[in-house]
Amino acid sequence: MLTAADLPHFGLDGESFVRPEFAGRGLANVAPTVLRLLAPSAEALELPPLDGSVLPEGLTGDVKTVVLVVADGLGHLQLEREIAAGNAPNLAELIARADQADACVAYTPITSVFPTTTVAALGSVNSGVAPSHHGLLAYTLFLPELDMVAEMIRWGPLNRRVSFADPEFGQSPEAFFWAETTYARLHAAGVERTFAVNPSGFSGTALTRMLHQQATYAGYVSTSSLGPIVSRIVHDSTEPTYVYAYWPTVDTIAHVVGPLTPEHGAEVAGFDFQFGRLLNALADRHDTLVMLTADHGHVDTLPEDAVNFADHPELLGMLRAIPAGERRVVYLHPRDGATQDVAAYTREHLHTAAATMLRDEAVAEGLFGPGQLSVRAASRIGEVLLFPRGALQLVTPVESPDGNPMKLPTFRGLHGGLTADEAVVPLLAVRL
Repeated sequence: MLTAADLPHFGLDGESFVRPEFAGRGLANVAPTVLRLLAPSAEALELPPLDGSVLPEGLTGDVKTVVLVVADGLGHLQLEREIAAGNAPNLAELIARADQADACVAYTPITSVFPTTTVAALGSVNSGVAPSHHGLLAYTLFLPELDMVAEMIRWGPLNRRVSFADPEFGQSPEAFFWAETTYARLHAAGVERTFAVNPSGFSGTALTRMLHQQATYAGYVSTSSLGPIVSRIVHDSTEPTYVYAYWPTVDTIAHVVGPLTPEHGAEVAGFDFQFGRLLNALADRHDTLVMLTADHGHVDTLPEDAVNFADHPELLGMLRAIPAGERRVVYLHPRDGATQDVAAYTREHLHTAAATMLRDEAVAEGLFGPGQLSVRAASRIGEVLLFPRGALQLVTPVESPDGNPMKLPTFRGLHGGLTADEAVVPLLAVRL
């Protein structure tokens, strides 16, 4: 079985990071796999499907239904720890079976996209393109077309609790997303049964409108309902079917309480139990492939060790916008002509906290996917990137419209960067 150590890495200023994979062992290869299995006549995507070392051909013959379960925030290393602690017996048994030659199960760690954050990763899961091609390039982004830093899950100004879809802005979430969704591609190829199973509260939100265009939305109030809903959808028809099912609460617990806590173990145990029930409910559907993955993992952080950009007014004065991106990878947008000055400042004054990388260097490493960045993608990223060392987090001060500093949330688990904790996610495939 391939391991996390087999994934590509790159070095930066004495640190080693995971390089996102787009050639067959990455999260962005999942949607091309769904298309190949359910709609082989569909127009091919630039990115290939999952490699045979990740998803063996023996598991994919005559598949008519694909169920993709995404456990938000459940990184490969977290899953390994919880299996060792006895908190995931169903997943442990499945992964153990993956070593058997005639197994109907495969398990391989794969890489997330960059940055390792929900909007970027789910953008790729739901389109089959790299973040640079769908435009959701971080949790917070400087949007030149609106001349402001935005929060992308809510899809609105970072410092106001409104949405760009509101009448004040009148923007279209569907148009903002640059890529065609997996559901739309399946429909164009004649596969009509496509479903997104998500919390009921997500229905109609801007991000849902972007990511799930042309999917039939199936909402749930409690995560325990995810399995019954998926089972009902699958059993309702023998027509080709794609079901995307999202479990959000491992991520919530990791952020708020921490990824190394008993609470995290209890949440993974709850997910493991429900995933086992789902497989049992689908056991009679021998034309079905169930895949389990995650958008990212978590690094355990200490909020009191955060480095705040408010302590670096000289740096902030060289920027055209406040630092954006993630607390675990920061995008800096220097004023015209100030790129080298900004890089020099961070290398001198923030060297112990973060490694500095120019955007062109990140492109050369292939962090954003194959090929060059488009002008519009580059404008959202900024010219200088910062990768926090160890488990540090970099915090951006935010002012409310009246000029007062806003209270920022504290986190015990974070993601966005390219450490193995954040960037390596599971890919479990079960042929029923």
